[in-house]
Amino acid sequence: MKRLLIDPVRSAVTLAVMLPATALVASTVIVIAMVSKTSPLIERTIRAWSRGWFRLSGTSLEIRGTFDPRRSYVVVSNHASWLDIFANFLATPVPLRFLAKKELFKIPILAPAMRAVGMIEIDRDNAVTMHQWINEQARTVVGRAQSIMVYPEGTRTRDGEIKRFKVGAFVIAIENGLPILPVTIAGSFDAFPPGATLHGGRIVVEIGDPIEVTQLEGSDMRELTRTVQELVTSTRARLDRELSG
Repeated sequence: MKRLLIDPVRSAVTLAVMLPATALVASTVIVIAMVSKTSPLIERTIRAWSRGWFRLSGTSLEIRGTFDPRRSYVVVSNHASWLDIFANFLATPVPLRFLAKKELFKIPILAPAMRAVGMIEIDRDNAVTMHQWINEQARTVVGRAQSIMVYPEGTRTRDGEIKRFKVGAFVIAIENGLPILPVTIAGSFDAFPPGATLHGGRIVVEIGDPIEVTQLEGSDMRELTRTVQELVTSTRARLDRELSG
């Protein structure tokens, strides 16, 4: 009963504060990016925004694992909640530029901010042209000492289970010689499931060891995809047991 009363209030307060804050952050990064698309102020602003979502939503974040932040990666993560986006920004101390579906680039204020900082727009209906476009954008991202963030499931899971990974992130990694950085998130589905109120709680993010791809070819792509999915799935199962214990 207590949760039934708290969750709607928590959701209302968080949204009432953070939606205007999102508009402010978007406007801020647009201005910063006009001066420099690689300014550290962009990352600081995004992370402060992410921390705001966690604090107001009553959600704690535990980060495990380390890696070399001086390199560029293709970061791949499971995806169960909007909170995953903020968790990835906070847990991965490198400038992240997401592959984002074109629908997100239609949202006022957010869309120009995403373009200003170099988020990569994808159009699944134009796969051939998009392949070349994504590789061009990937080279731009790497040239700015940034990393590419991909949710290989393609969208948020609706039942909490990890769905089949698509090969796109792994094609980008192999074709551009970028190591895969596997990231596993547990607890976000319970904290803020799709289509439900915000519950808050505990989220754990575990960063795995980078997987080098310089010796791999296109024929290795599907095996690489399976390997990373199995790693993320088994890690999520272990973390879920810990969170429920």
